[in-house]
Amino acid sequence: MRDLKLLYRYATKTYKPKKTKVSVNSFLSTISVILIMAAFVLPMTLMIYGLFEAVAIPVSNIGLPYSGYIADIYMFFFPVTLGLMLILTLVPSMIFNIYEADDMTFLLSLPIKKGSIFIFKALMGLSSGIIPLLMLGISSICYAIVLKLNILWAILGIILFLLFMFLFSLALGSLMTRFISKSTARIVSQIFLYISLIFYVVVMNVFPRQMENPQAIGEQFSNIFNILEGRHSWLIPTNWALYAVRGDMRALGLLGFLCLILIFVVIRGSNLTNMYNGRSKVRKMHNIEISRYPVVKKELRTLFRNPQNLFSISYAIIFPLVMMYVNRSATSGAIFVGIFATIYASNLSLQLIAEEKKIWPFVKLLPIDMKKVLQYKMFIPASIFTVGYAIVLIVSYFLIDMQPIMFLSIIPMSVVILYSAALGLNLFFNDPQRGMTANVVTLKFGEALILQLKTMFLTLGIIIPFRMWSDMYSESSLLFEIIVPPWWYKFLVIGLPWVIMVIGVMLVNRTFKKIDAKIGAWE
Repeated sequence: MRDLKLLYRYATKTYKPKKTKVSVNSFLSTISVILIMAAFVLPMTLMIYGLFEAVAIPVSNIGLPYSGYIADIYMFFFPVTLGLMLILTLVPSMIFNIYEADDMTFLLSLPIKKGSIFIFKALMGLSSGIIPLLMLGISSICYAIVLKLNILWAILGIILFLLFMFLFSLALGSLMTRFISKSTARIVSQIFLYISLIFYVVVMNVFPRQMENPQAIGEQFSNIFNILEGRHSWLIPTNWALYAVRGDMRALGLLGFLCLILIFVVIRGSNLTNMYNGRSKVRKMHNIEISRYPVVKKELRTLFRNPQNLFSISYAIIFPLVMMYVNRSATSGAIFVGIFATIYASNLSLQLIAEEKKIWPFVKLLPIDMKKVLQYKMFIPASIFTVGYAIVLIVSYFLIDMQPIMFLSIIPMSVVILYSAALGLNLFFNDPQRGMTANVVTLKFGEALILQLKTMFLTLGIIIPFRMWSDMYSESSLLFEIIVPPWWYKFLVIGLPWVIMVIGVMLVNRTFKKIDAKIGAWE
């Protein structure tokens, strides 16, 4: 414990920012973080509470031999799924956090036990599992409140269960450092972080519909009641969270005993862990290849060298697909993918130009014009997300019978996405000396807000008219055409997206001229 305190003091002195006057940007950033967390936690709390309130029905009411409630089904599924995601997110995140530490060589030279350094660095990676952690905690408390359980025992029970999960992740992480590399750890951690986000979206959209018929849920999962209730059911790991929240002394005692064992395992195992890069250097024979498109290959390799970029692209496609399928609406998927595509395209172009900053001025030695390099940094992210937008529309067409006219929206949307990429480059050249955190360019609050507002309005100005255009060809719009004068309605619906496309082309040209003028100042 003493070593952990010393490491904490060292970390706070190393990373603590200098005391400066609080700026408006930092204050607004703090407020935005609070609002984002509230927007995430409050709807989830209300939804989960409403879910448990709707399913707080005795199972005996539907004729099944079980003394509990239908709500117990969810207290079985939540710990199993979220607990597994928590472990699979925490373990690689802890390993990556250890391998990524720049001060690891210095820390290992200090008279501090290796295990203490491992535990401290692993604790710094705990934030990656915040989504399943919050959902487990909120669901347990809501379950206890709705069923009028002893809230103190419920809190103690969920704390013991989460402590067990964390200690188990620590023990598993100390073992896996010998078998997993830094890049693999980062990729796996981000995979399950995105899976957690997608699971949150599914929970928020699917579970409210299940409240309408809780008895059907009980009958559908009736086999689970045989697992939840029995002579030795409290010994089954999948039931530990349910019994712990109920305040069952057997489950609480078992979890406490296992936590003590895991503490001993973590202390012993962490002192034997591999705390270096975890990747042996291997000499590879590289054949010299002459590429027809060397700049394109170079930009793509730079882009996908950071696994976070790969999963940002996949998230911008998977999340809209989930929303489209859950809401059974092509417009929902198109709007989400359009907004994500424009925002992420600007972020990718920012990262690509920031890579050139690291090796500047060697870029000037290459036999290619800098203006040409910047064009590639615009077109490559724009092309990637335009393809992603097209993928969502194609899936919508085959799954939910989207009107084919929506495919025409790809043309103006590609221009808007290209403008977003150009806007990202322009933001970088406004302040080329801006900082970077974890290989990601830092945007000011005002810059991020302006970027999101511009791209969002342009995106909605294209997708919504195309949705209205699609309605004109559907049977449900016949009455609407009788009420609304067709000439101005059709003129607005058909003309607006193409007007926005022309405006987008003009904005791209004007933005690139600004970038071209700022290159000289950067050089």
